[in-house]
Amino acid sequence: MKDLRYLTYEARVRWDCEGFERQTEEDFELRSLDLSETTGGMYRLDAWLDPVGGAALKAAIESLSNPLGTADHRTAKQHRADALVEMAQHAMDEGKLPRRNGARPHISVNTTIESLKGELGEAASQLGNGMPISSKTVQRLACECTLHRVIKADSVVMDVGRATRSVSPSQWRALKARHRTCAAPECDRPINMTSPHHIEFWARGGRSDLPNLLPLCYHHHRLVHEGGWQVIRAGDGVKFIPPERVIPRRVRGPGMRWAA
Repeated sequence: MKDLRYLTYEARVRWDCEGFERQTEEDFELRSLDLSETTGGMYRLDAWLDPVGGAALKAAIESLSNPLGTADHRTAKQHRADALVEMAQHAMDEGKLPRRNGARPHISVNTTIESLKGELGEAASQLGNGMPISSKTVQRLACECTLHRVIKADSVVMDVGRATRSVSPSQWRALKARHRTCAAPECDRPINMTSPHHIEFWARGGRSDLPNLLPLCYHHHRLVHEGGWQVIRAGDGVKFIPPERVIPRRVRGPGMRWAA
């Protein structure tokens, strides 16, 4: 059916070129993109793109949608969703996007030392819009971020310290000189598509020195912080250990039978 539709377009180009061009521009004016936050904090994306714009986005997403090793069990839809987020983060990290109010596009997180460590009973860390997020996610973001110390008294800001980086530019350059790709096994993401990860988590006192840093892509960085994977030193290298998988078992109650 798709080939037949394309042949129809081809015929119209041949016999009504001006009409085809006019229809193309009318279709282009229908382009739109809605990005809405749901009540649960998830975001929903709904978009219409012209043929060239859609093809460009599809090509970019497909370039980042291949499995990253044999342990990558994401679905095709999850691959595409992660690819879109990875593209956005890479664009922000490059620092080439237009500034807004004098600042680079970025994700803002409000947290405390106790919340960053995930201490029991502490208030949740929040995104700039007030949405609470996991302490594990904050710990991942803290691996490479700009920090501002804010001192409050009775909820009133008393002082804002100078911005500091959790990993300095010189340390990041040295890390890039040591690695060509993401440090996870079988991952071919180029070094410029990674971010520094602290083997001993920075939020738990891990130092920002080269022996404690590894470049990880978005997918593997998230696996280590939120996905339960562990990175441990093994001789001169490191070892990635997946979490133990719990296999649910069906249990019969007293006097119960399995369904036929």
